Amino acid sequence: MKQIVVMSGKGGSGKTFVSSSLAAISLRAGDETVYADCDVDAANLHLMLDPSETSCSEFVSGRTARVDPERCTGCGGCVDTCRFRAITKGSATAASWAVVDPIACEGCGVCAWICPEGAITLVEQRRGRWCRSDTPYGSLVHARLDPGEENSGKLVERVRRETVEWATSRGTGRVLIDGPPGTGCAAKSAMTGTDFVLIVAEPTPSGVHDMLRIVDLASHFRIPVGLIVNKADLSGRQTNELRRIAATGSIVYLGEIPFSRLIPKALTELIPYPLRHDDAVTATLRAAWNRIRHELEKQGA
Repeated sequence: MKQIVVMSGKGGSGKTFVSSSLAAISLRAGDETVYADCDVDAANLHLMLDPSETSCSEFVSGRTARVDPERCTGCGGCVDTCRFRAITKGSATAASWAVVDPIACEGCGVCAWICPEGAITLVEQRRGRWCRSDTPYGSLVHARLDPGEENSGKLVERVRRETVEWATSRGTGRVLIDGPPGTGCAAKSAMTGTDFVLIVAEPTPSGVHDMLRIVDLASHFRIPVGLIVNKADLSGRQTNELRRIAATGSIVYLGEIPFSRLIPKALTELIPYPLRHDDAVTATLRAAWNRIRHELEKQGA
């Protein structure tokens, strides 16, 4: 099985546009591909692929302190030792003298350890959910964090694991991952163990900067990198810089997509671009997909 992850560094570079377009191109080429949406903080690939959910599960991660009001004696030890100031004194009429702020609590467990009455326990928390779905383009695993929740890196890892297991069970030879923006924990979770990193970069200073950070990250994991420049005609100077970096950095240059008002129109209509337009944009994406397949075949040679 070969895994391709689409990364962009900064948001708004066109990562999900490219991912959904490659799904349509893969379908037309007769390729069997399983998809994963690892942008769990702002999942939107499912909007383009029209999924029908087949199963969903809660994502439980991290712990929060909970006080048993029947056992709390109000000694104050937990208040004094909580470095996150997540436990405060309750009012005189409160049923429990110790009150936990679940937003401030980091689940470190010191309060439970120090409590002489055993009145504090650590309870696992629901942080979101993940789903398996069928789509017209192939199977999709996607997820969403609940508002304000953390641990997106762990949820990304869960989506990746479920996608690989599902693809393995179906004998599918290719996984396409719509990765999260940025280069933090979630991006590392999406990239680890993949076979090819496709960077979608826009020709701006921030776009070039983030592309270089992703290249460094991929180099650390020894994963081959390809580059598509989106909105390439916004800045000739920055596009030339991206070409130069690709030529000198062993990066597979996969083409340039011009700025087009047809692209946001297709996105608002929730239709993958190649299904609506057979033009230079689609030709670039088709050529990129064929080159990626070729690069993956060379790995297996």
